[in-house]
Amino acid sequence: MHLTETQISSFHEDGYLRLEDVLDASDLQPVIDEYSELIDERAQKLYAEGKVSSLHEDEPFTRRLLLLAKEVPEVATNIDIMQARGEATFDFLKNPKILDVAESLCGSEIVCNPIQHIRAVMPHRATGGHPTHFHQDIGVCWPETDPYFMLTVWVPIVDATLENGCLSVLPGSHKYGLRQHAYSPALDIPPEERPPIQSKPLPVPAGGLILFHNYTLHHALPNESDEVRWSFDLRYHDAYMPSGRPFYPTFLMRSKFRPDALQTDYETWCERWEFALMAGKDAVRYRWQR
Repeated sequence: MHLTETQISSFHEDGYLRLEDVLDASDLQPVIDEYSELIDERAQKLYAEGKVSSLHEDEPFTRRLLLLAKEVPEVATNIDIMQARGEATFDFLKNPKILDVAESLCGSEIVCNPIQHIRAVMPHRATGGHPTHFHQDIGVCWPETDPYFMLTVWVPIVDATLENGCLSVLPGSHKYGLRQHAYSPALDIPPEERPPIQSKPLPVPAGGLILFHNYTLHHALPNESDEVRWSFDLRYHDAYMPSGRPFYPTFLMRSKFRPDALQTDYETWCERWEFALMAGKDAVRYRWQR
């Protein structure tokens, strides 16, 4: 779906847009299956090594990783997009439904930014985790991107609710410019740096999207449920602007003028990430000092 003029105006006014029913099971299930297989491989290995007491094979996708992590917390590490590098995930990054939405705001020449993540947010009571703090996505980029627009597409692959830690935004906060970030211990915009705007939680079912501006202040609520909240946060922008992570690759996903340059090959995508992670391992990612 392409956005309507009303939706585009709402996005530019509020700095975000909540959409339902953009994706369906045929879009989400391949990614769920891929991560289910990854979790199963790790469970089998840990069980064979005697490090977990059960495989938890009969548990649903939203529970299995949590139960394994209670015994071996490391099971939930190194599962991010650039680390797992799954083929279904690669296909998801160039999903035509997502790109149609992105094209409405970014134009016809679209890259997927290397700041791309899958989040497996654990219940904070069970694991000692904490909610993400208020921040701006521009704040995790190098200053080279400050003059430019970048779209974040936040994609829950399970229902995102008030209980399990949905996204919350400060509507209109993108109009206040870059705010000072600090570490406390995670990246945070201190209260005195936040605009005087009431936060707005945005529960959204699986298949929906939250779009927001790179200057919009946002965070995720704490996960108070007994399940893992899974979501993607992906960033798209015009192909001719800097990425904010020059030591990592960008991926041309849609182009009217350079269709031959599209990132269509999965193996090449994997190779580009593998090389970049090795070459950029010592790069300074953030502008803010700890």
